[in-house]
Amino acid sequence: MEQTVGSGIVGEPVPTVRKNDAQIVKPTRNTAIKCLKCAKVFIFPADRDDCLAHLYLEHRLVIADVEDIALLEDYLQYWEKEFQSHEFEQYCTTMFLDQLPDGTYSKNEKYYLLCDILPQDFELRKLLQKQRLTAALERHQFELTDRSFSKECLFCRTVIKGLRADYLDHLFDRHFLLVGKPEKLVYVDELLDQLEENLNKLMCLYCEKIFKDRPTLKEHMRKKGHKRINPNRREYDKFFLINYNRTVAAPAVRKQPRQKRKSQGAEENASVDFDKHFARQDSDGDCDSDWSDWAGDGEPHAIKCLYCAQEETQFSTLKQHMLEEHRLDFDAVTSTLNFYQKIKVVNYVRRQLCLLRCMCCDLQFDEFELLAEHMAQESHCGIGERASWDKPEFFFPYMDNDGLLCVLDDSAGDDLDADVVRIISEDSLAQINKDAERLSLENFKL
Repeated sequence: MEQTVGSGIVGEPVPTVRKNDAQIVKPTRNTAIKCLKCAKVFIFPADRDDCLAHLYLEHRLVIADVEDIALLEDYLQYWEKEFQSHEFEQYCTTMFLDQLPDGTYSKNEKYYLLCDILPQDFELRKLLQKQRLTAALERHQFELTDRSFSKECLFCRTVIKGLRADYLDHLFDRHFLLVGKPEKLVYVDELLDQLEENLNKLMCLYCEKIFKDRPTLKEHMRKKGHKRINPNRREYDKFFLINYNRTVAAPAVRKQPRQKRKSQGAEENASVDFDKHFARQDSDGDCDSDWSDWAGDGEPHAIKCLYCAQEETQFSTLKQHMLEEHRLDFDAVTSTLNFYQKIKVVNYVRRQLCLLRCMCCDLQFDEFELLAEHMAQESHCGIGERASWDKPEFFFPYMDNDGLLCVLDDSAGDDLDADVVRIISEDSLAQINKDAERLSLENFKL
């Protein structure tokens, strides 16, 4: 059985994603993945970061939210086949920066963002996530009922046979090692093998410090209460069933112009009249566009707080709110950042809250109230580490009509120089905007 993912190219055959391609969640050992645009081959998972860096440095391609993509190898293999016959511009969002990938100044350099705002990419991500969830549930059911399991204890010479739940209970009852409840774990064999490997290296399971001998390690874990795994390590995410049920948020629905479409006899590739679709209300042409959401006087009607649902009409009032309620001095923490770095910070924080993750420690929560309580208690209402937010994908707004992005101040460090990343003005690239809108109207059939 095949499931179809809608193509964003008018007139092209619709590509397919076979459901059986990712039927089993593989440990992904030594999987060869070809670059999306050249003949270079990477071995996953070891070369995962090298592959993503290569795509950015050599081909100027950024994959948005790559950490949340289920079955990344299958995702890359799918797009590698697509890009054999199509250019990046046909699927990706295009962005112009005054910087080369290595940071050297260069005017009007083109970059590409592959993200789920493209319906085809959104459906692909959703399908891969569904396949991964199905496989994980099947494995989970097998592990709960399989009685052929047999393994020697990580700490003593006792061999536990029967259910994996019996082994986990033994670790907790006899050695006070808390791994997790059996009904919430999956791929238990691989998890236990990884814990055993770390213990053989004389490494603490929680803080991952190395010790000189096993008695010293055991005493450290006992005294420090480190007889558990570190929940902040993303390497353990695959072993907890709850992480497989994160829904893929649907991309924002684009507002469709109310202008009636031309007759069916019109050519499909006819040039789109940009002014006709986006004419001002006082223009002479007939236009029925809705500009009611436009905020006048150079400032949006409401500016939403970074950490809660509070909205203010004045930026100064909002900054005072964040200082009093969240103990964040926005001007102080962003004083050394230039305008474009502030944009990245805002978009990064917006995304973390949307995903119910703490921006400082990246801890995942099931409810926003729990996340808010954690950030308040730990004083984590900050902007996170620079390595987390200083990425090209955060140039793009994460929230529709984000008023905070419109009122950010230019800092003294925003003077033009070779080290500053600058986005090209819309006014100076009106023709590029027209061409981009024409492609969007054709590809998405607005």
